Amino acid sequence: MKIEKLNIQKLRNNPILKSLHAFAKRHGVELYLVGGVVRDLLLNRPTTDYDFTMASDAITFAKEFAQSIRAPCIPLEENPPTARVIVKPSDLVPSEMCLDFAQYRAASLEDDLCLRDLTINSMAIPLESVMGSENTVLIDPCDGVKDLEAHRLRFPSKQVILDDPLRLLRIYRFAAQLSFEVPYKSALLVYENRKQLKTVSKERVRDELFKMFNMRNSNHHIHQMFEIGLLSQVVPYINRLKKHWSALSFFENAPIPIPLSAYKTEIDTYLNKELGLNTSRRSLMKLCLILKGNPAKVGEQLRLSKKAVQFMKSLFNEYPQLYIEKLTKKERIDFLRDTGTDWWGVLLYNSYIDDLPAIVPTQLAAAYYHRIVPILKQGRLITGADLIQRFSLKEGKVIGKLLKQVEEQQFYGEIRTRKEAFAAVEKLICEEEESL
Repeated sequence: MKIEKLNIQKLRNNPILKSLHAFAKRHGVELYLVGGVVRDLLLNRPTTDYDFTMASDAITFAKEFAQSIRAPCIPLEENPPTARVIVKPSDLVPSEMCLDFAQYRAASLEDDLCLRDLTINSMAIPLESVMGSENTVLIDPCDGVKDLEAHRLRFPSKQVILDDPLRLLRIYRFAAQLSFEVPYKSALLVYENRKQLKTVSKERVRDELFKMFNMRNSNHHIHQMFEIGLLSQVVPYINRLKKHWSALSFFENAPIPIPLSAYKTEIDTYLNKELGLNTSRRSLMKLCLILKGNPAKVGEQLRLSKKAVQFMKSLFNEYPQLYIEKLTKKERIDFLRDTGTDWWGVLLYNSYIDDLPAIVPTQLAAAYYHRIVPILKQGRLITGADLIQRFSLKEGKVIGKLLKQVEEQQFYGEIRTRKEAFAAVEKLICEEEESL
């Protein structure tokens, strides 16, 4: 496997990398491209993030280089010393570039590479051989090239798992990202060391897990994680029923049921909404489709945001009216008001878990956009201040109750104007007085 000449030429033409090469030469520093950028060059994949490693003084070097090109530099870690230089888009650089500089974690470059997560990420290229030579040198102590060619993922050793057990999840994330397979020996190492995952912080586990769920074609690898006993180390409430795993597959392949295809833009916008770091409604939906329930406990386990937990809870509430083929207008409005902003989520979740009557989704969508949205745009017909002035009422629960009743009648289409709203309140007050 060779790096495409076109990719190398792109690196040589990059003005920031040219500046970096010249800067490193002036300071007598040997820089090596490592990890993901080398892998992506070999796979002919685009990248805007560049990882470099060097023998010493990584943070000092990064700060001085950043100053030379007037870019910000952020120290990331002390062990190993690591810093990031962020190059903002400009006339010379069309998109943002991130350059990370890390110091060896071992006595030599080769030993450092053998400490990385996967063999395909354990290769290096001297920057000098890219920018200053016709022959690109590839340093590959773990046979990463062979694994790239075979589309397989291997750990360089068992020790790299013990060094950071999060790599047990990461191997499946890369499998989904690259459409690679996890061979038997790698899977066996995962199985034997799966309990080590509990030693990793819940926040790191959550972020890695949702990187996986955010991918469009990850259900096959998520199921592998479940079968090998890895997923239960993270989320202990996974459903074994086949219909739930089928639902996950269907959702990935066609997240918008055919009857709702006219609402694709609206549904995509809804599903892509972030409810926490790396946590969209789309990724939470995928998780919920294979959960037994207990969203509050799962939220606590994964350190999810309150918004994310509330979304999950709404999906697990029962809505028997969804299974009635002939919903009344009132039943449609009540469902949409009960579910609030998450009516799309509830509708989609139930559509994939069970067979809803075909007409129900389109009825509810039509009711929302033709009845609910216009009223929400219109706003309340009357306010609490109106009731105090018109009927000499005092502030308190009575006003809140009256406004809620008027709002219900507005949504049911029973009243449409302020005059009708005042008449409705007057009638409600009279009925209350007569009942006393």
